[in-house]
Amino acid sequence: MRAVRAAAAAVVLGLLALLVWDVAHGSGGGVAAKVDHGHVVAAPSLTLPFFERPGRFDLASYRGKVVVLNFWASWCVDCKLEAKTLHDAAERAGKDVVFIGVDGTDLSSAARAYMTRYEMNYPVVRDVNGNAKSTWGVTGFPETFFIDRTGRVTRHVNGPMPAADLKTWIQQELQS
Repeated sequence: MRAVRAAAAAVVLGLLALLVWDVAHGSGGGVAAKVDHGHVVAAPSLTLPFFERPGRFDLASYRGKVVVLNFWASWCVDCKLEAKTLHDAAERAGKDVVFIGVDGTDLSSAARAYMTRYEMNYPVVRDVNGNAKSTWGVTGFPETFFIDRTGRVTRHVNGPMPAADLKTWIQQELQS
């Protein structure tokens, strides 16, 4: 019995060490990690199907505009907390600001119910295979990226955004 406990403890310690190593050396870098370290990076290619309309979203076609790219999921509590903030900001945004929601983890029915309940007034795209989430370095929800008029990612926000910060950050992007 003592040998089994020792083996179980060794396995648990080994897994814990692996987890600590992975967090410290994180393989999930992507755009988020670079921006979080103070870099301004070129936005990677992003072409995804729109959720409830024909066609595809192509980030490159929005050069000249400020883009607020928000990754969300219907089951995410923090996404629900920030939904009204995004709705209100998108409603007030002028023609030079574009909001895009990226859903990649929901069944269509759950995403549709969320979009209706929170009155999403901006386009939503589907990251069906998770490639966008991986490329952008998204590790949770919500996560938001700010892309300037020249197509560079200037800010990454992990978690819900306070309305005042969102307004300030959009104004900063418009003035740069």
